[in-house]
Amino acid sequence: MRLVILGGGFCGASIAKELDDEKNISVTLIDKNSFFEYNPSAYKCLTNPGYQRNIQVPFNRFLSNTEIITEPIKKVFPSEVHTDSKRIDFDYGIICLGCSYPIFLSNTENVYTLTRSDDAKQLFKTLKNAKKVLIVGGGYIGTEIAGELVTKRSDLQVTLVHSHERLLDRNTEFASKYAMKFLEKRGVDFVFNDRVVNHPHEHEFTTKSGKTIDADVCIWCAGTGVDTSFLEGFSDSTVTKSGRIRVTNSLQFIDYPHLFAGGDLTDVEEEKTARKAELHAQLIASNIRRLQHGKSLKKYKSGRSPMVISLGDNHGIGRYGKFVIPGLLSGIAKWMVEWWTLRQFY
Repeated sequence: MRLVILGGGFCGASIAKELDDEKNISVTLIDKNSFFEYNPSAYKCLTNPGYQRNIQVPFNRFLSNTEIITEPIKKVFPSEVHTDSKRIDFDYGIICLGCSYPIFLSNTENVYTLTRSDDAKQLFKTLKNAKKVLIVGGGYIGTEIAGELVTKRSDLQVTLVHSHERLLDRNTEFASKYAMKFLEKRGVDFVFNDRVVNHPHEHEFTTKSGKTIDADVCIWCAGTGVDTSFLEGFSDSTVTKSGRIRVTNSLQFIDYPHLFAGGDLTDVEEEKTARKAELHAQLIASNIRRLQHGKSLKKYKSGRSPMVISLGDNHGIGRYGKFVIPGLLSGIAKWMVEWWTLRQFY
């Protein structure tokens, strides 16, 4: 069996590791990078760029038999993949290329997204000379970035704009209040129920309500998107109107049972987190093995998973369902999750 895995993030790297020793499967992993990165901790490089070495593991450290191709993916057809210089045929394919973070401004000068540690390291240089920072988006990413900055850079004036009525609006009200009180105590200014819609001048941003915000740097954390424009030769039913890949309850493509999708690209209705991507990986790897032996495939069941949000190094908010544990214990738990995940790739 020739198996190609597109994307070496949480889902793709986990599947490749799980199937690396399978004798009857020839695995190829394609990613533009040569390493797995624990990107939930990429924001730590905003204040400590050297932290990057702690969250990256080269693919060849945990993959002995897998072919690793480090090139951007150009086109994906139902039975072949095109990169910059290669064409790879396959019997089975797994697509787990993650999501994108679009900036909804016509002028993106001094506006940054933070998806990987390289982005954070670049921002570290920019923030050296900054005095005022605007964070757009008060979800998990925006809140963690705010927590990192105010606990490490007390010289910065941070303003956070969120389109909803409270911080962490997909979390419990208690968690929202705790995070807001923590950040407010350290000088963060909040603007709720509003959106940044224009960047008319170098240090000026305006909101939908007409409010003007002065900032040297803007970090954009408002919403995610997906890009499936690389798909060629597939039926119209393959993707949803929003561009996500339609999958069955076994995470196979609709109409293409030899293809699987995992992680953020799928149309599975759930919080798109690293933990969910790992669960997708476990199911897909198991189903690949079951296909080999002619067994019926397992079905994915989306359920509750623990969530830990950092507020600097020593504080955090842990949540499981309606249960919330704030403070030092959750801050330690966040570090433990990072350590445990990376340990599996050594």
